[in-house]
Amino acid sequence: MRPLIVLVLVQVVVGQVLADSRLYLVKEGETLADILRAKNYGRTYAELLPFIDEIVQTNPAVFANGNANFVIPGSTIALPRNPNQPEPEPVVEPEPIAEPVPGPEPVLEPEVPTIGQLRASAGRTEIQRADQTIAVNGVAKLYASDVIFTRQDALAEIRLLDDTRILMGPESEFTVSNFRYTEPHSQGGNALGSLVASIRNGVIRTISGLIGKFSENEFQVNSTLTATIGIRGTDFTVRSCNQVATCGDLYGVAVAVQDGSISLKNQVAEVELKANEFAQVQSAIEAPALAPLPEGFFDLRRDVSEIRVTRSWWQKTIDYIKYLF
Repeated sequence: MRPLIVLVLVQVVVGQVLADSRLYLVKEGETLADILRAKNYGRTYAELLPFIDEIVQTNPAVFANGNANFVIPGSTIALPRNPNQPEPEPVVEPEPIAEPVPGPEPVLEPEVPTIGQLRASAGRTEIQRADQTIAVNGVAKLYASDVIFTRQDALAEIRLLDDTRILMGPESEFTVSNFRYTEPHSQGGNALGSLVASIRNGVIRTISGLIGKFSENEFQVNSTLTATIGIRGTDFTVRSCNQVATCGDLYGVAVAVQDGSISLKNQVAEVELKANEFAQVQSAIEAPALAPLPEGFFDLRRDVSEIRVTRSWWQKTIDYIKYLF
């Protein structure tokens, strides 16, 4: 039993020695200068020399013939205090704190990414978000499915992440129902995404951004009359008016292009429009009709009742037949 007791004591002593942060176990091939440099005592030999002398004096048994260049591998040496490293702060045990009574787990709302921002430049602009109505003064974040309202004499601008711009005139209602955008991986690369929006009433001017410049992307604006506008890198204006008493010649959905091209279609037919061309859809069961561009159509502040549409003889004939029957 006696040898066993001695062995246990030796193991305890070694464990205590190695637990001291200033004790170091020398490995095969290491020199004293290597050890001190690794421990940040200094870089040059002149900086290390005072520490080398101190270690040789305090650890004479681990150096062959007292030579600092020959430290015995497997030896444990006591290192001096390192002035380049602060002494560790004493560990202060914190006062015990009473365990709080666990409450119900908080419900984490999913983070919804923004799709861009809305800037109100005049009048009263509001966002309908779920069951909230938010008045916008200046700039506000915009999320998919937000419904934007501009009141009388108001103007607002939507700028989406792909740099699409939508300018809203007074008394307009507009929604971006779906927006997905991935930036190009390299300069000049394709920007992938889709943009689906809808106009219920009023007037908007759309200047398409990166999504609208690539044919593989979906970019369309829908109206309450089930007319759809497909866009390919363009600048166009849409007016939607569904009050017979106030819409005058612009009853329904009317579209004109300032730059680029769009398609206007419903379940009956589809027409292509280029720069300075105009078309109109008056119901879901009537084909879109081309007509000369009305004066003042692009003016977002222009009242629809003041805009006159000059119809072709064919459209006049259709209007007359509808009147008779």
